[in-house]
Amino acid sequence: MSHGSALKADTIEHKSQRLDDIKKKIEQAVKQQRMQHVTSEDSRALDGIQQFLISAQIPPVTVKSVMHEAALAIYRTFMFQEISIGLKSESDGRYRYMEFLGLPKPIEEALRKLSYDLDEFFNQRDYPSIWLSKVTELCITEENPQLEIEKDTYDPATFLGRVRKSPDEFIEGDYFDISMFDMNGVLVGWIEISKPLRNKMPSIQAISRLELFASVLSVLLQKTILEQKHE
Repeated sequence: MSHGSALKADTIEHKSQRLDDIKKKIEQAVKQQRMQHVTSEDSRALDGIQQFLISAQIPPVTVKSVMHEAALAIYRTFMFQEISIGLKSESDGRYRYMEFLGLPKPIEEALRKLSYDLDEFFNQRDYPSIWLSKVTELCITEENPQLEIEKDTYDPATFLGRVRKSPDEFIEGDYFDISMFDMNGVLVGWIEISKPLRNKMPSIQAISRLELFASVLSVLLQKTILEQKHE
């Protein structure tokens, strides 16, 4: 082999080795990012939303199936143990609970019987709340008026003997309502959640992730409702 050929072969080998080193560094960087990806709450939420979109669009797609997959996704991704989803009725324009996960059957059945018009839904006298954003309100046990029409939707013991030990404690009877709106600002429905992991109030960042999920759910529900109208 001539000196020139040997030099060329050495250069090719050196270049190949350099590319291998670069490839290993990139693979290592990607692996580290994936490890961070798993532990990141933001990434967890995005993964949950992505998985929800996949599962919710497996045929046959119905409003019921979309809400069911949404409830499962909230349970798995955001760690709430009690979830209900309500929608505006196409028949009379009233708002009703439609989907449940984790609630006792007697309470679920009682909630199914309720309906609200828009003014009733946002009535701060009957349903006092702390607004955390334009779409999310926190309803706490201490301010729950225990309306007669809703007496079967809760256990009376819920409101007895429970003392909030700290401002970030989430106690029995507390819940979040996250409203879903269409492009015209009309209320489409809402997500109601309670009993978070370790009974701690979610952070504002966690609430923002839930609001993102609610926005995605709202769009998918509207799309599904529209498609069913044209079937």
